[in-house]
Amino acid sequence: MTLHRFTFLLLVSVTIILSGLANPAPIRAQTEAADFSRIGCAGFLTSTVSDYQCVGINPANLGVVPQPETFKMSDPLTYGIFRKKRNWSFGLIEGGVSLHSDALNRSGVLDMLTQTSSGTFSDSDKVQAARNFANRGIRFSAELITLGAAYQSNSWGGLAVTVRERISGTFRFNTEAAQLVFEGRNFSYFDSVGVTYNGDTVGYSTNPRYFSDLFNGTQLSLVWYRELGLSYGVELVHLSQLSIYAGIGAKYLLGYALMDARVVNGNLHAQSALSPVFGVNYGKASSNSLIPGNEFIPVGTGYSVDIGITMRYKNIAWSASVVDVGMMVWDGNVFMAQDTILNGLISTGFSSYNIFQEAPKITGDGNYFKWVGAASTKSTIPARVRIGTSYTHNVHWTFGFDAVFPVTDAAGSLGEPIVSIGADWRPTVWLKCGTGFGAGGNMGSFIPASVLFSVFDGMWELGIASRDLITLITTNRPIISMVVGAVRLRL
Repeated sequence: MTLHRFTFLLLVSVTIILSGLANPAPIRAQTEAADFSRIGCAGFLTSTVSDYQCVGINPANLGVVPQPETFKMSDPLTYGIFRKKRNWSFGLIEGGVSLHSDALNRSGVLDMLTQTSSGTFSDSDKVQAARNFANRGIRFSAELITLGAAYQSNSWGGLAVTVRERISGTFRFNTEAAQLVFEGRNFSYFDSVGVTYNGDTVGYSTNPRYFSDLFNGTQLSLVWYRELGLSYGVELVHLSQLSIYAGIGAKYLLGYALMDARVVNGNLHAQSALSPVFGVNYGKASSNSLIPGNEFIPVGTGYSVDIGITMRYKNIAWSASVVDVGMMVWDGNVFMAQDTILNGLISTGFSSYNIFQEAPKITGDGNYFKWVGAASTKSTIPARVRIGTSYTHNVHWTFGFDAVFPVTDAAGSLGEPIVSIGADWRPTVWLKCGTGFGAGGNMGSFIPASVLFSVFDGMWELGIASRDLITLITTNRPIISMVVGAVRLRL
């Protein structure tokens, strides 16, 4: 297959899939940081990423054992450039963050991240924030591989162990919810004011309505897992020019945060399980699962499984995987919200765009929800299907295509499919650059980019990547993202 023919087929595939994204699905939380946060990768990962980096992407690639590399052949006048085979890989503190919004422009998102000027909102700031977030929102995700290690053998395959932190969330409001969250008791819905016995001002309505009636289409979601993973991949078929690999990964999960409140088709669903470190006060609500104190301890446990397959024919690879199929059981600080009439609000609304600081204000007596305790609750893990293909033209150029599809609509799930194409270029043996083009994931179109340095004969790798370069030149619908890894060793 020629380079031109392969590129043409990639473009046709992407065009077909992008046409299916013309009418996007309802916006939910997203997991794109988990789907792209690997250094040295830009537009595609599923068929190429290997060693511990393929955990959560495609465990079959653990069976693809690294081979010696010839970057330049020797000749009578010069030495060749070679890289020896390295079966071991180790990594520390490698990961990425992604944040995008259709409610804020680039400066607003940067201010939210840095907290340099937002500080405490004035009353007029809150009114403007409510307008900005009406039928819009903000989505964020983060993944950090705190420890990764893998060994890949020709005789029995590859094995990887990983420890990862994963956080994702969505805050999306309809018009009424945006006014309630940012304006609090000053929301026009509260047409009267009263004073409690202890002197607190309370806003109330003379024509009260139910949460499910007021806030249809609203979603407030936040999840935080720690993942302990063990993955294995092996070559199943080996012919002269064809190899087939399969892999499986098992992950034990510790849950530190679950907040999932949404109104869909007039039905309210709201549950919360937050580690004591968040310091949330649920007011008069009591629960058998209540954990006192302010320690950073898990409030849930669970599991998930990855399975994948990769087929390689000559210099072309095809891959498919299903990742994060599993369930969480939350049994600490579990509370459920009832669909009640909204009335009697003390809170004056969010005082800044600091989501982690302001989000707990939706709990507690006299705030947005009326909670009841529960012994436990279950949630599904945001599973995804991945497909990808790549073509290695020579030692300098590799081209590829990736697509990621959501399987569930659980808190933390991908809002809509993400598809992308890309190219990796190695101008020298110690440098790899990558870029591409993609769309989906509620981000619109984006241009990823990555740079990887491989030094000390390939023993030490470090790199940086971004999900989108368009944000550097445009202000609307910004995507702020970064992937960094400085301690990746191959031995």
